Amino acid sequence: MNKSLYDQLKAYLLSAKGEWQTIAKDCDVDSSWPYKVMSGRIKDPGVLRTERILKYARSKGWRPTKASQQPQQKKAA
Repeated sequence: MNKSLYDQLKAYLLSAKGEWQTIAKDCDVDSSWPYKVMSGRIKDPGVLRTERILKYARSKGWRPTKASQQPQQKKAA
């Protein structure tokens, strides 16, 4: 099963934590945008920005891992 663009975006931003200011600048988005996406304040980040960030991520060699492509299973209580 393929991950949504939103899930890929969050996986990339999580893997690039500490570089969000640079990513925002290089992708021409507001510097607070990655923080807002990751904190859930922006629930629908928009496809154009998402694609721009993912294109940037891939240009830097990032690829989703197999583990991040699998749907998360709920843990038994």
